Amino acid sequence: MKQKGAKKRKFSAPDIIWATPLYEFLRQCNTTRLKKTILDCGAGSSADRHPPLFLFYQYGYKTYGIEIEKMALAHAHRFCKKNDIPLNIIRGDMRRIPFKNELFSFVYSYNAIMFMTKADITVAMSEIHRVLKPHGLCYVNFLSVDDPDRRPFRRTEFTLLLRSKRFSHYKDNEADIYFRNFEILRKEKRLIEKLYDGRKITRVYIDYIAKKKLKKF
Repeated sequence: MKQKGAKKRKFSAPDIIWATPLYEFLRQCNTTRLKKTILDCGAGSSADRHPPLFLFYQYGYKTYGIEIEKMALAHAHRFCKKNDIPLNIIRGDMRRIPFKNELFSFVYSYNAIMFMTKADITVAMSEIHRVLKPHGLCYVNFLSVDDPDRRPFRRTEFTLLLRSKRFSHYKDNEADIYFRNFEILRKEKRLIEKLYDGRKITRVYIDYIAKKKLKKF
C-alpha cells in the first residue's frame, strides 16, 4: 500500500543486484507464460545491499518474501519504506511457509537454505514444492563439501531458532534427491574467491534451477 507523502521512486535503468546468479533465474522465468508471482525464501537484506527481490520488482513481478532473522527483515523493510517499494516481505520460516498450496509461479532461496540442518532443509524443500504451481520454476543453492568453511555459528537468537550449529554441505549429486518431483533445467557448481572484511575467503556453491512436474494421478 502506498504511504501518504511518499514519492514514487523513478528508475532510469535497472539497479544492479549483488545476487548475480538470480539474473539467470530471472531470464528463465521470463521465458515462461506463467503469471509473474514470485516468493523469496530468505528475503532479508543488509544495510548496504538491496533485497534481491528488488530485481524481480523492476521487471514487473508481484513479489513476496519471508525472512526469519529480525535484523535482515528490518533492513529489507527500511529499504521498502525509504523507496516506497511494496516488496511484501514478512517474517516467516521456510520450514513452514505461510502461504497456500500452488500459489506462486516462481520460488527461490538464495544463500539462505544452507544455514539449516539437512533434516530441516528436507522440510523446506518440501514446502517450496508445495507452494509452487505446476510447471513453476524454483532456484535453490547449496554449499558444496568443497567449501572450506566449517566454523561453528555464534550462538544468537537466529541460530538457536534454526537449531543449527554450522552450515550444511553437500556432495556434488547429494541434493538431487530434493528434485525428484522436478525437472532440473540447470545445475552449476561455482567457486568464488573474494575479499570479506579485509580477508580472502572461498565459497563453493551448487546451484539448481528446476521446473515442478505435473502431478501423476
